[in-house]
Amino acid sequence: PDNPRNEWNELVECFQKLFREKDERLFYGVEVALKRLIDEHVRWLEEKDAEEEEAIRARLAALLSDETEEEQIRKRLNRMQEELEQLEAAHMNLETEFRKELDHILENAYIMPFETRELAKAYLQSMQPDFKVGFLFTKGKTEQERANRLRAFYENVKEKAVSQIEWHVRQLLIRFLKEHDIEDSVLLNQCQQWTVDWEADVLSALVKKGAGATGEAVLNYTNDVAYEVKKRYRNAAMQLFERLLSKWREQTEEKRRHLEDQIASETEKYEWIERLHHLQKTRKQVHEQLVCLLSSNRVLEDSDDKRLAELTALPVIRKLESSALTVPSKQDHEKKRPHIPEQALSQGKSARQKIQKTTECIRQAVNIITGLNGMNRFVRELTEKADRLEHRTFTVALFGAFSAGKSSFANALIGEKVLPSSPNPTTATINKIVPPTEEYPHGTVIVQVKSAKQLFSDVQASLRYFHMNAETWDEALAMCEKIADLQEAGAHEKPHYSFLQSVISGFERMKDHLGRKLRIGIDEFVQYVAEETTACFIESVELHYDCELTRQGITLVDTPGADSINARHTGVAFEYIKNADAILFVTYYNHAFSRADREFLIQLGRVKDTFAMDKMFFIVNAADLAHSREELNAVLAYVEEQLAQFGIRFPRLYALSSRFALDEKTGKKADGGYGFLTESGIRPFEEDFTRFITEELTEVAVRGAYAEMKRALKTLLDYIDAAQQSNEEKAAKQRALSQEQTAIHKLLDSVSIDHDIHAMKQEIAELVYYVKQRVSFRFNDWFKESFNPASLRDDGRDIRQALRACLEELLHSVGFDLSQEMRATSLRVERFLKERLHEQFMDLCNKIERIHKGVPLSSLETISFSTPEFPLGFEQIDEARFSKALSMYKNAKSFFERDEKRYMKEEIEKQIQQPIDDYAARQEQRMFQFYKEQYEMAIKEFIAFLASQVDDYFSGLQATLRAEVDVEQLRECARQLSGLLEEQE
Repeated sequence: PDNPRNEWNELVECFQKLFREKDERLFYGVEVALKRLIDEHVRWLEEKDAEEEEAIRARLAALLSDETEEEQIRKRLNRMQEELEQLEAAHMNLETEFRKELDHILENAYIMPFETRELAKAYLQSMQPDFKVGFLFTKGKTEQERANRLRAFYENVKEKAVSQIEWHVRQLLIRFLKEHDIEDSVLLNQCQQWTVDWEADVLSALVKKGAGATGEAVLNYTNDVAYEVKKRYRNAAMQLFERLLSKWREQTEEKRRHLEDQIASETEKYEWIERLHHLQKTRKQVHEQLVCLLSSNRVLEDSDDKRLAELTALPVIRKLESSALTVPSKQDHEKKRPHIPEQALSQGKSARQKIQKTTECIRQAVNIITGLNGMNRFVRELTEKADRLEHRTFTVALFGAFSAGKSSFANALIGEKVLPSSPNPTTATINKIVPPTEEYPHGTVIVQVKSAKQLFSDVQASLRYFHMNAETWDEALAMCEKIADLQEAGAHEKPHYSFLQSVISGFERMKDHLGRKLRIGIDEFVQYVAEETTACFIESVELHYDCELTRQGITLVDTPGADSINARHTGVAFEYIKNADAILFVTYYNHAFSRADREFLIQLGRVKDTFAMDKMFFIVNAADLAHSREELNAVLAYVEEQLAQFGIRFPRLYALSSRFALDEKTGKKADGGYGFLTESGIRPFEEDFTRFITEELTEVAVRGAYAEMKRALKTLLDYIDAAQQSNEEKAAKQRALSQEQTAIHKLLDSVSIDHDIHAMKQEIAELVYYVKQRVSFRFNDWFKESFNPASLRDDGRDIRQALRACLEELLHSVGFDLSQEMRATSLRVERFLKERLHEQFMDLCNKIERIHKGVPLSSLETISFSTPEFPLGFEQIDEARFSKALSMYKNAKSFFERDEKRYMKEEIEKQIQQPIDDYAARQEQRMFQFYKEQYEMAIKEFIAFLASQVDDYFSGLQATLRAEVDVEQLRECARQLSGLLEEQE
């Protein structure tokens, strides 16, 4: 007992403890034994189900390629079943919807306007029994007159039916064809050329015997004609629609069978997965039932949560983890691929930081993928996008009438008084404020002097206002000197008089510089843009100037006034309207819109729908002239109302004082303060304008760059997937890829644009038809403006000369409007062609997708169309055709007070119709040929671009399958590229 190593007491204590814990240890032993028994039972169930489970797994491995989730299959099943239900419902709805739209077109077709009813009345009068023509041989003459009137009525109704019904129904048929993916070139051709043939005898057959030519009889007759014409169009449209519907049913029947097959296939997969899950679920339920049974018999202590949790822990149950069913890494990426919100990149960052960060990101992406097989086109595209972003420039065009304060507003934007006021509308130059460069540092001015040809053309244009025409420079200079000796000039001739005087004064000094570019300093700038004797020789001036505006990459173009009558200025203005990134229009606070303002704003209203985004800003300058806030608001409301009349709704409209704005920026205090204004008002404009330039315009380019990076990442993931296939699969894949690449090239080579060309021809014809309509609607206003009491006063003036001047002004107005309408039409045609290109791209993408799924294709962003030049209408018109009209003038009193001007207007309108038709027909043909050639070139470039992308993609895939690439390198590149995109979230 005394032995220090004696542990007897401890042994006794241990036995005592065991006896004390006898029940607890017994409980634990039973518990362990039961748990082991349950586990063994579950394992026995697994072994019992193993053979069936293996059979299910083998079947699933054969059925599934890369999707394993039951939820994915369920979603696909639901989607396909919904598609099937929609197809079945569409059979009932399509004809109803088509009839509804056709009825809407016919109900709104106004084919009996006043002029048509007058022709109907004339024809009905000729059909009366007592109608006769002449005194001798009356029968033949009467029949001829009846035939003439019927022909005139028929042609007019036919024209109205074509424009009011045929064009719209044709578009409805084509839209139905495209919206429902009916691929049939014969049907498409029938839709594009759909027309209804009917002859004049339809009209004569509707004349009722005994009907007179009263107002009621004419109304009833025209109603009968309208009903009959519309009925014929309805029947013809429904006949073609039935053929479209029949073709659609053929296609949808194939699609329905395909969907049913897919549903059956997906249902089989779903059922096999359900069987597997049922086995697993059954074992789990057995396990849970046994645990619950023990628990209900209180073998376990309810309070012993920990032990209960251990007991109820499920044994490892194998999940659906066959390697054949594992979701590949590409799909993991598809779930995680970053979504870049439209405004995420611009929030909290300045524009420059955003552009710099995006550019750096793109260049990092280029570095990652450079040298990889099949990625050359991404390297090229991303490099170009980075370069464009890094050196991005914006052209901002400044418009406004002469004396609207454009130059002072430009100076307010720049923050310094740089631009002088232009001397007069005809000598105004195009002034550009551009960012400085190494070659042209701050303060450098580049002056482009007019060429001898340009100057001679301008001189000739001004000489015509004095009814002179020069063939040579010597003749022109002699005429200029003769005009310079005149004591005074009329209001219309005054700016031209000033221009010709300036040419005479400065010709000797400037003649050696014609056609040259001069480099001068800023100290000489004013001389070349503000001194008339020099400015009249200048085409444009570029001032390289360092300021906050130009540091943002903005080039500010101060265009000649909207009232410049230089023909080139009109063309230049249109090019800036079309191509400028932003348009600023300035009007003076207390100046009503001039005639030139109205024409310019009408042109903006015509073309605004062709812009990709609203890029117009309207400035009411000299707001400090207002006496109260109420007065200023009233002026703004008036300007907004006027703009709406010109087709410009919801404008960005700002009232500001350029003078006070310049004072604010230069730190000067305005004398007497700002009146009721608390500030110049330029800040709200600059905030909105800067946001538009730096966010709205830049964001488009930024999103495009990231979209291209995502396409590059997808391509890498495709290559990685290909590299992971077995050797047998790779060999089969290589053969399939060669066949698919060949098939895609055949598809691209077979692209036809015949339908596009035909559609473009119809589009141009429709647009030009409506041009003539709009010109006719405005004729009355132009006549009133040209033949006005101030121009035709009986004050001893040469009235014949005055009438001739009025006629020339009228012809100039109509001719100018025709050319402006044609310019606007050209932009609509360009938009139409761009839409066609996009449709071709989407159609080819869908067809290529059916050949090989997942080819990453980018659209060609840089395709643009040049605009043809449109001459002023009626430049060579023979004014003798209007002699009869002018001879109707007797005196001012009868002309204006007794409304005898109406007869002259009607005669001039009658005589001018043929020249309008001739001009429109020539320009329609010119536009068609011009854009046909451009579209054919664009399609060739577009097809070559797609072919290049396809070849790059397939080249990379083939190289991967031949094991010519380092798969680990591809994985690393994909990881890095994915990381770059995730950083931009």
